[in-house]
Amino acid sequence: MTSARSPLWGASAAVLLGMLLGGCGPRIPDTIKIGVAQPLSGPSAARGMDLVNGAKLAAADLNAANYKVAGKSVRIEIVALDDKANAEEAKKVAQALVDQKVVAVIGHLSSDVTEATIPVYRDGNVPQLFTSSATELTRLGQGNAFRLIGSDELQARAIASFAGETLKAAKVAVVYEDTAYGKPLASDASAALAKMGKKVELSEAVDNKTTSFAAFVAKLKAARPEVLIAALRDNQLLPLFAQMNAAGLGDLPVIAASVARTQRLVTGSTVKTLYVTSSSAEVDEFAGGAEFVRKFRAAYHSDPVWAAHYAYDAVFVLADTIRRIDSVDAPALRAKLKVVDAIAPITTTMRFNAEGEQRYGAIGVYRKQDSQWQPLMRSDRW
Repeated sequence: MTSARSPLWGASAAVLLGMLLGGCGPRIPDTIKIGVAQPLSGPSAARGMDLVNGAKLAAADLNAANYKVAGKSVRIEIVALDDKANAEEAKKVAQALVDQKVVAVIGHLSSDVTEATIPVYRDGNVPQLFTSSATELTRLGQGNAFRLIGSDELQARAIASFAGETLKAAKVAVVYEDTAYGKPLASDASAALAKMGKKVELSEAVDNKTTSFAAFVAKLKAARPEVLIAALRDNQLLPLFAQMNAAGLGDLPVIAASVARTQRLVTGSTVKTLYVTSSSAEVDEFAGGAEFVRKFRAAYHSDPVWAAHYAYDAVFVLADTIRRIDSVDAPALRAKLKVVDAIAPITTTMRFNAEGEQRYGAIGVYRKQDSQWQPLMRSDRW
């Protein structure tokens, strides 16, 4: 004897099957949101907007190419928010992006601001990609943090090697901002110099807002080093250089770090010999750089000013990784990012290792010449 089935049975089974299949992973949304959290106001706005524009250009290119995930056409949307280069404001921005359910974030700019936001993204289950260089940031991320450029650990070795081996300096002075960026960089560079048998005659921490260096310049003059290593930003380096000149120290060679590689410094510096190391490369150092600049100009009627090409590639790497895993599931995305050879149209080698660092991170050295930064060398082996 057979019993009649309720007409609701088929519908209920279909719903149940859908729930089971849906449980295999997050549904592919119609729009994938990628957050870009950067300073969009204040002194660092030009750099922050550069990253936003690079990310938006990538999204436009992907959308124009009918980007698909698991066979479904998906739109990439960039959600850009201003962290005002302030740690407390950045934490609010980070939480807002978590609440908007972005699949990943490209943020933030300075290391101290990035450090403040790491717990927010980690607890919110949102992978975080950034251009900040402080060494400990990826460790603090506990698997959720990914650096787009070389780390300060590598940069410190490059600074020491260039000072001690290329410039042949036996005595060195170090001045640095007393922040999550400056302190470790100075410490690592000093340790590397010590291993080379070089003497650090003077090491001085300063508040990152000070512009009066009279006391330090007096100590510098007494120490008589052959090279000054300065882990400071351009808003501090320019008054420092003016005060060094006034004290007769304008001929002392200076090595600054990546945050100082700005147009403001290269046109305004008053010391005779100035070098900067950099954990990122200029766009024109890449084979695809000229075409990227052409597209950037067409979109924004201006040239990129810093790392727009890194943000562009970061969006492509995220999009390609999501396509490969057919999912926006955060754990799957994090795991795949650490092993995938994803598409990175400009840099071509944006690859992360298990710690979230660049597999092929390199540090370049530039010299100020004719109001421009002239590249001297670039290496991943220092």
